[in-house]
Amino acid sequence: MSQIVDGGAKFAAERRDVLARLPFLAEATPEVRKRFLSEGTIVRLSAGDYFLQEGDVCASFAVVLSGRMRVFKLGEGGQEITLYHVGGGEACPLNVSCILSDRPVPATARVEEDVEALVIPARTFRRWVAEYEPLQTFVFRMFTERLTEVMSLVEEVAFKKMDQRLAGYLDDQFHREGEPDGVVEITHAQIASELGTAREVVSRLLKEFERLGAVELSRGRISLRKEALLRSLAARGEA
Repeated sequence: MSQIVDGGAKFAAERRDVLARLPFLAEATPEVRKRFLSEGTIVRLSAGDYFLQEGDVCASFAVVLSGRMRVFKLGEGGQEITLYHVGGGEACPLNVSCILSDRPVPATARVEEDVEALVIPARTFRRWVAEYEPLQTFVFRMFTERLTEVMSLVEEVAFKKMDQRLAGYLDDQFHREGEPDGVVEITHAQIASELGTAREVVSRLLKEFERLGAVELSRGRISLRKEALLRSLAARGEA
């Protein structure tokens, strides 16, 4: 968390916008909202910056107002595997766990899309999470959702072949991007980092998907050709 640098003054002038982007604050009492808005600080991080690095001790709690971060684990061989993403209105459970347990974070969080975040000192967060029910609910819900997400990842890694995982990942990306022509701007290396495998493996499987007619490949871009075929590849082998 030491990588976070205050990117602006106190955000009292931006309080209405902050409340709109953090539903758990909008539902809190006026006293709770006032304390968050008076004691919090807005920071800004650019794409490529580190929000957390493995081994960091967290001095602050942060909830993302806008932007997107990727949380990943680095293997001994240097390969990365994505654990989850953190977007607007969300917090990183590893950040919270680090603060509440007073232990270093076991993974890394890096900014994918420029991030604006609300930051509160760790000591203040510990006190508030014990006092304020809206913050407790937010934290518990966050842990529940992320645990489900990580369990799904474990299931994929343990029981699915890489071609299934890749097809499922691409299907999700096409829908996340929301492009009418079904195009995702991404490199083979980026996909490999998301799935925790080698770039060569991704390239080989993508070429096979292209041969089958599910996708079309070009430099830094993948286009969807047959959605039903891609989904059948993702489900292949499932009973």
